[in-house]
Amino acid sequence: MQKILIATTNEGKFHEIVNLFSDLHFTFVSLKQVGLEKYDVEEPYDTTWENALKKAKFYAKKSGLLTLSEDGAFYVDAMNGQPGIRAKRFGADAKERNKKILTALKNVPTKKRTARFELSACLYNPQNDSFSVFNGKVKGLISEKETGTAMNGLGYDAIFYYPPFRKNFSQISVAEKNTVSHRGQALLKVKYFLEKQFHFRQLVVPAAIIVKDRKMFFQKRRDSRKEFDRWEFPGGGVEDGEDLIGCLKREVKDETGFIVEPLELLSPIMNKVEKKYSYQVFLPVYICKIKSGKIKVAHNEVSDHGWFTIKEALKRSI
Repeated sequence: MQKILIATTNEGKFHEIVNLFSDLHFTFVSLKQVGLEKYDVEEPYDTTWENALKKAKFYAKKSGLLTLSEDGAFYVDAMNGQPGIRAKRFGADAKERNKKILTALKNVPTKKRTARFELSACLYNPQNDSFSVFNGKVKGLISEKETGTAMNGLGYDAIFYYPPFRKNFSQISVAEKNTVSHRGQALLKVKYFLEKQFHFRQLVVPAAIIVKDRKMFFQKRRDSRKEFDRWEFPGGGVEDGEDLIGCLKREVKDETGFIVEPLELLSPIMNKVEKKYSYQVFLPVYICKIKSGKIKVAHNEVSDHGWFTIKEALKRSI
């Protein structure tokens, strides 16, 4: 099972994230578990996404693992956006940070006590040096006083009033908070991304053997990955709500310009497991004849094409 490093030293945050992602097929590890808890990565940028990326990239390079990191900001409008990106350094502890804000807003009326949390979560993959950023934002008001006890954060929850719930964030459960909070929004996007990109998938990909003058049409896929730089029949994956024949006709027309009529489904249906890319392909192959159209290959997907006999095709390691 693939491991994902959660780049936080806050045990509460770590368990909260693991709980949210509990139904995903990954093993989640902490900085302590990989021996990186003593590193302190600076956050020098003026945007949350750049700081989150720097942390995720640092820990991913150190561990070799897919890594999730985050960075947040707290903006108070009546204080010209302070503490903003410097929320973590606005005071020595939560009490001091909150006191500074409440003091600054002492005579500010309710309607002008607007504030918002923003957060960027970054998922960095050291295997291909790629990253994705997911954002969350929630608006509210600064309460007149501290209420409740803030959990797993910088303490601002104790002064952040959320009108729809008529409570401060510190007065609601973690589960309830995650349905509306900036962190909850961003992490749900991360979860959806992980489900789509990394879960083992089963794909149905109908392909067409187009026959003309005792030869078959083949095309060479345009793909920078060596293992996919090969000759193949035209075809593609079935989309949501689409049937096999409809998909086959659409893909062939898009890739070759031909409108075809499927004549026979070959048996058995081939299948192949691509463990490296976490998917299994089922390949139903149809013998087809051309009904109309002229050759017009999709050059963004195809680097070469041609008509070949079976003997000629086999030489190309199709």
